[in-house]
Formats: sequence, C-alpha cells, structure tokens
Amino acid sequence: MIVLIRVGLAAFMVLPVTEVAAQDKTVPIRFKPGATAATIKGAIRGDRGVNYTVEAAAGQTLQLLLSPSNLSCYMNVYAPGAEEAVHIGSTAGHEFRQGTTQAGTYRTQVYLMRNAARRNERCRYTLSIELTGKPGGTSVGVPDPTLRARCIGEAAPMYGVAPRQIALARVVQPSAEGGYQIDGTANKGREGLKKLRCLFTADRRFDRVMAMTPDGR
Repeated sequence: MIVLIRVGLAAFMVLPVTEVAAQDKTVPIRFKPGATAATIKGAIRGDRGVNYTVEAAAGQTLQLLLSPSNLSCYMNVYAPGAEEAVHIGSTAGHEFRQGTTQAGTYRTQVYLMRNAARRNERCRYTLSIELTGKPGGTSVGVPDPTLRARCIGEAAPMYGVAPRQIALARVVQPSAEGGYQIDGTANKGREGLKKLRCLFTADRRFDRVMAMTPDGR
C-alpha cells in the first residue's frame, strides 16, 4: 500500500555538516497502519533544504530513492544519533538501502549543492521511502514506489519516450530468476504500445529492462 504524504513543515535547525545552510525544515514521515511505503513530492530553492525523518525498529530494511529535476540536487542520509552521513548523495548517487536498521530516527536531507544554492536554483523532486519489517524483507505483491521509480527511469530512455509514457503494473511480483519483476508498457505513439519487463535481483538491485513485444523496441 502506497501513501502519498502531504504534511506541513516545522522549523528544524541542523548542524552545518553538509553543503546546505542551517535553514532546513523537517518533515516526520508516519506510515498508515499496514503501509510499508510512501511517495513524497516536494521542491526546494537555494540554501533551504528539507529533512525527512522516519522511525525504524532494529533489523528493518530501509530503502530510499530520490528523483530530482536539478542535477545539483541530492540527498544525504543519517543514521540515528549520527552527525556524519552514512550516505552522501553527491558521491553515492540517488539510491540508498540499509539492510539492517538501527532502532531510532533516520534522517534524509534533500539539498542543493553550494554552487546551485548560491544561484538560488530550484529543485523539484520525488522521494520514495520504503520500510519493511525484517532484514531483506520486501513488499512483493503490493505497490513499491522505489522499484517502480527505478523501472520508469531505466525504461524511458531505452524506448526514447518521456517517463509519463511508461505505464507499469500496480504491484511487484517475484521473477523466475529468484528476484523481482514489474511488467509495463511504453507508449511510442504511432508505433503503438511496447510491452516491457523490469527485472531486479534478489537484493532488489536493478538488473535490466526486457522487451516483451516480439518486435523488441
């Protein structure tokens, strides 16, 4: 079950341990009963970032995926009580996975790099968060925003279409290879709909996009 969360921002001061100023806001993420995932859409400008916090129990699996509109927009992730980031987006990329969480509050900081912040640039983004109940746990058979977002991001350029032209099945399913799969289509206009399948490994890493229509692309 995916929950689209729209919440207000409360003042939150952070130490200047990254390239953002101490003007960030904080947004606590609370899943509805039975939910394991949330998709958040937001925007930041200049040196004002946003901190998203989520409460984890010991031994859970936390996965995050940031899809920004600005190439200088990243996320850093902090473990409970840590002042140094366990994930620095500018060097490690837009995906984060913690296979065995500590008990406490994980903080995800969305920010613009200093050069972009000084130019007062803007970043629109989608942040997908999933927190499953046990190490290595998955949400097979239910919507999964992290895998869906990655599938769209890989399939769109492969088929030469905009992300909105990729339509995916509602749920993640186990694959014959022991991992996970999402089926979908790419709308290529006059060429019609092309069936596709995104494959992920057992540890939920992206593997490949398969063309399922006989004529390929």
